[in-house]
Amino acid sequence: MASGTRTRRDSDVGEKSGARMSLSASETAHKIGRRRFGEFVNLVRGPVAALSAEQNLRVKRELLESLSRRAVYWMALVLFGSLFELKSGYWIIPDYWIKTSDIYRLFRMVWILGMWGMATPMAIYLLKRTMALPKHAGVNAVEQMHGAWAALVILTSVWWAAGSFGLIPLQFQFHGTGSGRIGFLELTLISYTFTVLLLAPSLRATLGSLVLGTIPFGFSVGNYLLIERPVWFYWYMGQLIGYCFIAWFLCYNQERACVKEIILEEARSQAEAAMAEKNQFIAAISHDLRQPLTTLGLKLNYIERTIGSTRLAEDVSIAQRQVDAMEGMINGTLDICRLESGTWSVEIQEVGLPSLLHGIVVDMQPLARAKGLKLKLHSRPYLTHTDRQALDRIVRNMVTNAVRYTPSEQGGKKGHILVSCQRRGNLVKISVWDNGIGIPEDRQADIFKSYVQVDNPERDREKGFGLGLSIVQGLANLLGHKLDMNSTPGRGSRFSVTVPFAGRIPPELLEVQTVESGDLDLTSMVVVVIEDNSDLRIEISMRLIEHGCYVVAGESSSDVIEQLRIEALASGPHFILSDYRLKSEDGIAAIVAVRAATDASIPAILWSGDTSSAVLKKVAASGMKLLSKPVSEQTLLTLLAKHKPKTSTEGR
Repeated sequence: MASGTRTRRDSDVGEKSGARMSLSASETAHKIGRRRFGEFVNLVRGPVAALSAEQNLRVKRELLESLSRRAVYWMALVLFGSLFELKSGYWIIPDYWIKTSDIYRLFRMVWILGMWGMATPMAIYLLKRTMALPKHAGVNAVEQMHGAWAALVILTSVWWAAGSFGLIPLQFQFHGTGSGRIGFLELTLISYTFTVLLLAPSLRATLGSLVLGTIPFGFSVGNYLLIERPVWFYWYMGQLIGYCFIAWFLCYNQERACVKEIILEEARSQAEAAMAEKNQFIAAISHDLRQPLTTLGLKLNYIERTIGSTRLAEDVSIAQRQVDAMEGMINGTLDICRLESGTWSVEIQEVGLPSLLHGIVVDMQPLARAKGLKLKLHSRPYLTHTDRQALDRIVRNMVTNAVRYTPSEQGGKKGHILVSCQRRGNLVKISVWDNGIGIPEDRQADIFKSYVQVDNPERDREKGFGLGLSIVQGLANLLGHKLDMNSTPGRGSRFSVTVPFAGRIPPELLEVQTVESGDLDLTSMVVVVIEDNSDLRIEISMRLIEHGCYVVAGESSSDVIEQLRIEALASGPHFILSDYRLKSEDGIAAIVAVRAATDASIPAILWSGDTSSAVLKKVAASGMKLLSKPVSEQTLLTLLAKHKPKTSTEGR
């Protein structure tokens, strides 16, 4: 008995185990089939980049917005067609113009009003919900809204199809074939329409649309057509399936375009972030390097003027040239980074050429004289539409390049450089001529590239780093100014930039340019120096005192204001020189404070090693000027000489 019971139990266990094994095998086969079918689908669709949850949500939101717009358009089109049918009294189908009966029109009207009485409020409700969907809504909320739109379109389509089949016998009681054909045409249109509307980004939704499009056909007239008109059945069935796959293809393309846009935006944002990080790093490094370079340059300049040893003077001169080379490298690299990142901001305004060109020639005159070159200026009283700082940099770099590559004597002729401007209609061409070594024709296309130099294989740093002309090209492109270059080897070169002509400066308004490189007597000029670096503050003060200035120096605005109050000067101050990055305030606030305590009309200038776009924009908004560290003693003295107040003797 026990044995029989165990046998039956074993048999039951075996049957259950076999059933489980059979079920497990069935599930495994099903999973394998799904996986292989999925692999086939992926092969057809092609690779799609993996998206994060946030990016996937964005794709779904864009598909939802597209679906809602298309659904509204489609429903409006169906309504227009229904009203047109009722108004005309005809039902338009291929190959037939069928006059509708009055009873059909009556029932058709009731049917249309019922359909739109249901569909219109739902569409308005869903449209409001879609527009009000918060940006932080999750994937589930977006998918539910997507399903609601799809349900509305399908429900409207089924209502339309059901009404058509219910009303057809009223008109065609003895034309079953015509009834079937008309009904199936309508079903095909409906299925195709909402299949495209769904824009389903998945194969499952497309197959669902295919089923929804074929079931009504199968239960209504499909069987009749298959028996009586098999050609029609296969034709329309193939057409319907083709529509569904077209819809799937369109859906996939839209999703793929959306994904590609997201990936490109992310790549662009990452590149911009990397560029900003690089620029921030370079700006920080350049600021830290410019502080000691300024101090070192001023000290070397002082030693060079005061020492008596010829040997030591040569060593100091070499050190000074290396400092100048480092300054050029830092400034050039930072400018290239600003141009590449698009952070160099320009302000187009009227700029007078006489003062701009004269300032450049005065600044470059000592370097030209040191090389034994003649540097001349032929200017005209023209106004131009441009950015003053950018145009100054363009012309200054062209003059610097000419000075570097023009020998003091060539072919028995003394080296000379000419800066000129000529008007040509509504344009003004600013040119820099030299009779230097020239540029071979096969190298002329390369000279505007970064770090490219002609006739400098040994990389002599006194000839720069190959950044000057690339900066010129970048600034010209930024301003929209045309850049020209003509050169003949052994005879010289001409670099030109063409700027818009804005008018002439009246003679009575022309500035009298009286400052020469040797006229730097700053006696009795009171200069306020605000600098938190003690070494640099002391060095600047010493250099200014040597040239006759009375210096009031401190590390903040409160320091110099207190000194001015204690000393109670008879006149002044006449000029304020402030670092931008101070410990307790920025240079703009410091200058404003000193002006408020003394005289609001005191000329002032900022200097800084930080020339990032944020600093430049803030300085420009304040209406002040900014010098980039390191600043040479010659540049600083020339700037002060231009703002030296006239004495009573000079006034007479």
